[in-house]
Amino acid sequence: MSGAYPSVTGSFSAFLCSCVGEESGIEGLTSTFADFRKRHLAPRNAKGDNNFCTAQIRNRNLTDHGSCKQRNTFIFSDEDVVINVCRTGGSHYPDKRHNNLYKSNDLFNLTECSWTNEPEEPPNCSYTADMKTRFIILGCRKKLPVHFQKSVPN
Repeated sequence: MSGAYPSVTGSFSAFLCSCVGEESGIEGLTSTFADFRKRHLAPRNAKGDNNFCTAQIRNRNLTDHGSCKQRNTFIFSDEDVVINVCRTGGSHYPDKRHNNLYKSNDLFNLTECSWTNEPEEPPNCSYTADMKTRFIILGCRKKLPVHFQKSVPN
């Protein structure tokens, strides 16, 4: 191989992901269950208020390429119940761009955290909480959740 990068060999492919939902870009392609757990799982009995959002996003170091993350959803449930959405606790969710989405059979308590736009730099970002009870739609890989797509009322 010749050109501007003579020490680079092999073939390379580029991806452009136009993902819908909270996680976009390359994150949607490379997420693991550990990433999903860090971004979205919260203790079943936690109180998902503004202080919770701000503290959890800060403590978990959730940013968007070094900037304050615009929004993040936390699911208040036991880990095994959420995992089960990708197995027998959910049904395939049709989508034109993704074939690995599953909608939960049961409702979940959620908190949607939204950035207040102040302050503008991590780790001091502030968030407001919107608590809901909804069905969740997850991207699954090897029967484990790796992506939170969205929540729906029915």
